[in-house]
Amino acid sequence: MGKHDIEISLQERDALVARARKLAPHFAEIGAQADQEGRFPVELVPLYKESGLAALAVPKRYGGLGGDLWTVALVEKELASHGDPAIALSFNMHHVMVGIFRELLNEEARTRLFKQVVEDNALISGPFSEERAGFSTLADTVAVPDGNGGWKVTGKKNWATFIEGADIVTFNATITDADGKIPTDHAEHLSRESVFIVSTKAPGVSIKNTWDTFSMRASGTQTCVFDNVHVPAEGYGGPFRSGLAKQMEWANFPFAGIYLGVADRALRLVREAISQKNLGHTAAGANTAVRNVGYMQYLLGEAAVELESAERTVRGTAIMLTEGLDTKWGPAERPARISIAQRAATEAAVKVSDIAMRLVGGSAIRRGQPLERTFRDARAGIYHPLPGITIFDLLGRAELGLLDAPAS
Repeated sequence: MGKHDIEISLQERDALVARARKLAPHFAEIGAQADQEGRFPVELVPLYKESGLAALAVPKRYGGLGGDLWTVALVEKELASHGDPAIALSFNMHHVMVGIFRELLNEEARTRLFKQVVEDNALISGPFSEERAGFSTLADTVAVPDGNGGWKVTGKKNWATFIEGADIVTFNATITDADGKIPTDHAEHLSRESVFIVSTKAPGVSIKNTWDTFSMRASGTQTCVFDNVHVPAEGYGGPFRSGLAKQMEWANFPFAGIYLGVADRALRLVREAISQKNLGHTAAGANTAVRNVGYMQYLLGEAAVELESAERTVRGTAIMLTEGLDTKWGPAERPARISIAQRAATEAAVKVSDIAMRLVGGSAIRRGQPLERTFRDARAGIYHPLPGITIFDLLGRAELGLLDAPAS
């Protein structure tokens, strides 16, 4: 079976989206309050597990639901559009990690992990960024060999989305020398950076509440701290940079689904507002219906085009991967070409929410209003990997035949 072969029917896909539609009102009900308080609503975790969506991206051969990239994106779109973008974003981290582990882990480790997901509805958080330089940082978090095949891990990870709701945390750390020292040679440091998997309840794992932003406030993206955490041999997940880069689609499509949902949410909100609003007596007429104002129709149409263009890009990229067309891309440029999908969705969310704010008028800017929150949440997408500026740089260098050459 190919890496991205579709193993579910259209009927199964529709049923999975329907599960998300049933769960979404619970997200919507608490979204505004969670945003105001800047917290991830952990009380939703049992409901999410009951929905069965934990196994969404787990292949059927491991007992999962077999969701492919496009199906996962559609489920996330539903939860973000009809539920709450920030809450959906947090749960989304679990599917990102399951998707990555479909290929990254060896068979024994994969079988063991997916059994937890399928049978216990175990949920995963995957922080890989450090304060010094974010995702691009070679890990300062260290894994010191314990002499028995395992490691003692110390360090911290920011951007730990969903850490408060997760049962399992996976992260990158540098395997040190026996004396706990990180190699001074850059290439050696790079080669020792590895993926590890441990229970969030393991002694020494703690959460530092650092999340206070204007966007995606209810995602609960805190800092995860490791203080001499024991990771047994079976907690080793493989090489980090070379392994993770080959799975970039799973760091993109679930996020693309979230931002398609943000754009869809903004379009729906502004369409409802325009359809229902009448200005009464104005200089233009006795009873001016907003829906009859020409520029309102024009800009609403522009917003619809932005969303549909992005959705076609995301779906089209998924089809390209299913058909194996990505084999024509060089390994260095592959992450950037895949990331075009996530960038298209993010830019659509930004543009549609901007148009919506302009069309609805001053009432939309009041703090806590649905469109105000959607406008803010759309902006978080510019920071997800790979950001647009990195995509442009990589593909520009590829066009010039310089991608594998040092920048000068």
